[in-house]
Amino acid sequence: MKLVVKDLKKKFDKKEVLKGLNFEFEQGKIYGLLGRNRSWKDNIF
Repeated sequence: MKLVVKDLKKKFDKKEVLKGLNFEFEQGKIYGLLGRNRSWKDNIF
């Protein structure tokens, strides 16, 4: 079993900050999301 994210998009007001993001997370593994700041990652899931 796995979690699949396809074509993820994120906007703040009218500014698009993510476009077409794709991930596949496999069960039993640990993942971390890294970026310049953490504000968008707090609001994905």
